[in-house]
Amino acid sequence: METSLLEMIRTRGICAGHTCSCVVDDSFSVYGPMQIRKGFFFLLVTNGTACLDDVYRHYEIGTGNLVVLTPSTESVLGQLSSGFRMQVLYVVPDYFDSLPDGQALYNQVARLLGNFRLPVFVLEQSRMEYLSQTLSLFSRQLEDLSLYRDGIIRHLCSFVLLQMADALCRENLESSVYVKRSSEIFRQFKKLLVQHYRQHHDIGFYAGCLNISTTYLSRIVKNITGHTVRFHLSELLGADARRMLECTDLDVQEISNQLGFSDQSVFGKFFIRQTGLSPLKFRMRKEELRKQ
Repeated sequence: METSLLEMIRTRGICAGHTCSCVVDDSFSVYGPMQIRKGFFFLLVTNGTACLDDVYRHYEIGTGNLVVLTPSTESVLGQLSSGFRMQVLYVVPDYFDSLPDGQALYNQVARLLGNFRLPVFVLEQSRMEYLSQTLSLFSRQLEDLSLYRDGIIRHLCSFVLLQMADALCRENLESSVYVKRSSEIFRQFKKLLVQHYRQHHDIGFYAGCLNISTTYLSRIVKNITGHTVRFHLSELLGADARRMLECTDLDVQEISNQLGFSDQSVFGKFFIRQTGLSPLKFRMRKEELRKQ
């Protein structure tokens, strides 16, 4: 089972306000591959190499690489070299969306997201060192602040986001890169999906929230991810269903209700399509494996 990078930096790093920061080094190799998802992650490699994989490509990242990962992307970090060192800043998505300076950075990475590529950039040595110094300001001293702590963190976030945007603007050799409408719609769709997937299983709800047609939304999601809207919805529902069956004492009817299915029969058919097993057989198999 893959480890969550977010859980690791929450455990070993510094959490202040709506941010978490951590230095990831080669000691993290003992945890195996680390999954990166559901958040804004900013990764700055200052030494060594590692591998980053998503569903489309394999990336080798090394000294001077800046990686900007958004909630619409999922990737796995692994194969950390000896002496590897990477500074990581995580920002809660809703908090990032509240930062006016976040859009400047998002503008710089949007063109890559629309081309099935993770935003991996190469910074000049001087820019890497300057950004590294800024990221180091997310330190334990923030935990000792009281009256102006939230304001300081907000200004720090704006500072680092604008610094990254400026560096990427230079690297892209463009003064501005405008977010494609489709990329912004997809980001808003993913945000809505995470918030409402238990209550709303129909594409019409999400298209209505975005003021577009279901056909247009389906085309955008398919073009950007290679998967349908139904696939993304089913992945979230399936993961929740498996977790509830394995980790709770809720009966199948209660799980069906919590996940928004019209009745237990509909939920059962959905679960069989996802796993090849009925909910009860899935639970029994997990219990048998635990006893072994």
